[in-house]
Amino acid sequence: MATNVSGCLVKILLFLLGAVLGTGLTAVAGVVMFVPDRTTVISVDPTSTAPGVYVKKVERLVGGTYYEIWLGPSADRGHVVTVPNGWEHDPERETTSTGMRLKFDNGGEIFVPKASYS
Repeated sequence: MATNVSGCLVKILLFLLGAVLGTGLTAVAGVVMFVPDRTTVISVDPTSTAPGVYVKKVERLVGGTYYEIWLGPSADRGHVVTVPNGWEHDPERETTSTGMRLKFDNGGEIFVPKASYS
């Protein structure tokens, strides 16, 4: 009686290879779908009295497109303010001693305290 041991071993190895490849492809697809792509569309360098203002367009495969305003010393570091849907992405900026006020055309305002971005 001969048994087919090598065929069984090959099937087990192929199953394990398929499981590893399937897990890897699922992880790559998750990263592509859920990690956003940020593009800086407006950049105002910091001064002695005001932080840098960087408006970034955020595009996601799942979740659509929206804008963020980053307040801080550089384009990759700072306090992030998400702009509500339907609002413009280039508000008027008013710096005060206590913080920065972002004024939008639709009458909306967002106030960010100085402690948040300094």
